[in-house]
Amino acid sequence: MKRFTYCITTVLVLLALGMNKGRAQQKIDSMINVYGENFPQEKVHVHFDKAVYNPGETIWFKAYIFSGFLPSGISKNFYVELIDPATGRIIQRKTLPVFEATTANYFDLPLSFNLSEVVFRAYTTWMMNFDSSFLYTKTITIVNSKTAVNTAPPAKTVSLGFFPEGGDLVAGLATVVAFKATDAQGYPEKIKGVVKNDKGVKVADFSSVHDGMGRFDLEPVAGATYTAEWTDARGGTGKTNLPAVKDRGGVLQLMGFGDKKSFIVKRSVEASPELTKLYVVAHMHQQVVYKATIDLSSNFMTSGVIPVNNLPSGMLQVTLFDSSWKPLAERVTFIHNDDFVFTPNVVTLGANLKRRAKNIITVEIPDTMRTNLSLAITDAGVGDEGHENIMSRLLLAGDLKGYIHNSAYYLSSSSDSVQQHTDLVMMTHGWRRFKWDDLAAGKLPKIKYPLENYLGLKGELLGLQPSQIPQNTSVNVFMEAKDSSRQIFSLEIDRNGKFGEDGLIFFDTVKLYYQFNKNQSLTSRAVVNFNNGSLRVPSLVNFNPAWKIYNPLDSAALNRARFIAMEGDRIRPEQERKAKMLDAVTVTARARTKVQQMDDKYARGLFSGGDAYSFDLTDDPFAMGARDIFTYLQSRVPGLQISQSGGANGPSLSWRQATPTLYLDEMQVDASMLQGISVNDIAYVKAFRPPFFGAPGGGSGGAIAVYTKRGGDVGKNDSPIPGGMEKNRLIGYAAPRQFYSPDYSEPALNDVDDVRTTLYWSPYLLMDKNTRKSTIIFYNNDVTRKMKLVLEGYNEEGRLTRVEKILE
Repeated sequence: MKRFTYCITTVLVLLALGMNKGRAQQKIDSMINVYGENFPQEKVHVHFDKAVYNPGETIWFKAYIFSGFLPSGISKNFYVELIDPATGRIIQRKTLPVFEATTANYFDLPLSFNLSEVVFRAYTTWMMNFDSSFLYTKTITIVNSKTAVNTAPPAKTVSLGFFPEGGDLVAGLATVVAFKATDAQGYPEKIKGVVKNDKGVKVADFSSVHDGMGRFDLEPVAGATYTAEWTDARGGTGKTNLPAVKDRGGVLQLMGFGDKKSFIVKRSVEASPELTKLYVVAHMHQQVVYKATIDLSSNFMTSGVIPVNNLPSGMLQVTLFDSSWKPLAERVTFIHNDDFVFTPNVVTLGANLKRRAKNIITVEIPDTMRTNLSLAITDAGVGDEGHENIMSRLLLAGDLKGYIHNSAYYLSSSSDSVQQHTDLVMMTHGWRRFKWDDLAAGKLPKIKYPLENYLGLKGELLGLQPSQIPQNTSVNVFMEAKDSSRQIFSLEIDRNGKFGEDGLIFFDTVKLYYQFNKNQSLTSRAVVNFNNGSLRVPSLVNFNPAWKIYNPLDSAALNRARFIAMEGDRIRPEQERKAKMLDAVTVTARARTKVQQMDDKYARGLFSGGDAYSFDLTDDPFAMGARDIFTYLQSRVPGLQISQSGGANGPSLSWRQATPTLYLDEMQVDASMLQGISVNDIAYVKAFRPPFFGAPGGGSGGAIAVYTKRGGDVGKNDSPIPGGMEKNRLIGYAAPRQFYSPDYSEPALNDVDDVRTTLYWSPYLLMDKNTRKSTIIFYNNDVTRKMKLVLEGYNEEGRLTRVEKILE
């Protein structure tokens, strides 16, 4: 498959004699590749459960992190924020672990939430080292029962910008000029008009052809100035000056679709020496893919062809340099080779839209490749409208500055008309990953934020001089989570009083108990300052004009959200009354199964519940004949592969091409230790499907938790932590939470009104050659008569998917 097996090569096209390359050229070439190898860029797409929210609801989300056209393996921590767009105040902030280039969590909106809009911002620390314009932001609409949705739109002020192809108007060189018209909120506006020179003579007509954008031809005259006189769709008029005309320079034009991109290079007829020999360099994903040396000593223009059929879909940046390797012109184009999609088969086994009706849906992948998907099923009135999706964000919008209206349209088809409209986007939006002066000088970016290896247990002794810290001093630290699970660390203190361990995954707030080895007097002489090593940000962030981009929700979606909010206000007093009544009565619930009872008895914290295969071995006849626990699990857990040829280290295990983390009574162990435990001593086993975020490194291979039988000590919780130790606290990752999907086959649930608009949310549908199909069961609410399903994700080749279905 060409998209993923191609090798980026450097093509040298000689349009004139001579093969000598100067030092500047070698530096530009090598520096682009150095940036690609050592400073790759990350970009983010976020899949939300729906498009609009009410106070009291939960914003569910999953983030996908890519670098180039593949899932990123760079960052281990991910940061998400809700920001008040009026003040820049961070309302909520979370730090999350990254698993297979993804992460998922939620934000709860309180009932008292009174903002009509909130900015969702997401990024990694690695992204903070580069242009902040490429951080992910999205303005989310919040609707309450009093929100007015049918008010007249505010008066619009049209802004018109002109963008000569390549960057400049150069006297005597005919070129293409693109334009873009938007209102004050950044929304596209239809426009038409004429261009006149400073003598009032019309030199061009123009009219927008798609979303306020269009193009026209112009041959600038030296010393002339040009002004556009235009009329918008509502009859408003205006005048806008075109960019100034340069006396000398070069022009770069691109054209063509399919497997070739043609270019035309022109230089001023009165050529200065640096314009007689030019260079064209094209790069993609920070790798040089094309170079050409151009001799214009005897002609003022020439043309060439860039072969693109073996390149992946995405942005191609072409730059024209003069003989001293100073940039003259630059052009961005989109390569659409239709090679970035895979399509799972989503089947509805009889949609049932009746009140609290049961629905069954299956998702099946088309091949044996590992996939990482997220699924949202919502009331269609408030569902994601698809103006931007995982493909348009990661392949197009994530590499361009500025708001792109309905970016999903540009990847909806490879037809000529869509590609022509896409080219208008390329010409009217900035894309600048490189500063050419820095590359020519061999200057590398300053890395202010180094790569993070998940969270850390970092500490520093305060109040002592380095000479007062004895050599070979270490500190014992006990970390205790809210579920009483513990980890023990023995950390050496360096000459500067610092110590630490990274690569840790822990959630919520943990307690720390510590003491110094051999130097107990340090306890009274020094203060220990602990931190988790994550990024620290202020409570206020600078205002970003992009936050004010209009969120194009139609009135139907806003009206539906307002109706749901009003229904929530109506039934809330009754729900609270029923909740109080339940506190005063005894409810007879359905008896819990034996496995559920075992889970209550043995599993704690992150090990309780969860997406796992569970086995009760206390009365399982197959367990009695098993040689060890791995023999027992063989073939019982779909996708888990166990090889008994591991030698002294025990068997080797693989799940989703990663190694599961092993636990004995919730303490991490290796395979040889578990293999030595008699199956007769084991009461309960849980095999957690990947990912298991409680494991170091993100748990990409899932986890297997083995619990030994307990006797008369059941319920005791004797702490191994010695008494008299110093105490502290440390904040971990934001704790995950499973989406609650009611089971209306349970009669006890039928007396509570249900107006939730997110009917089902699963951030992790993980499938591979062993598990190619997943079955989803969910129940309707009391008010939805039309549902929308949105499935997004990627496979191991980096191919993307977006499936939308309306159930009605």
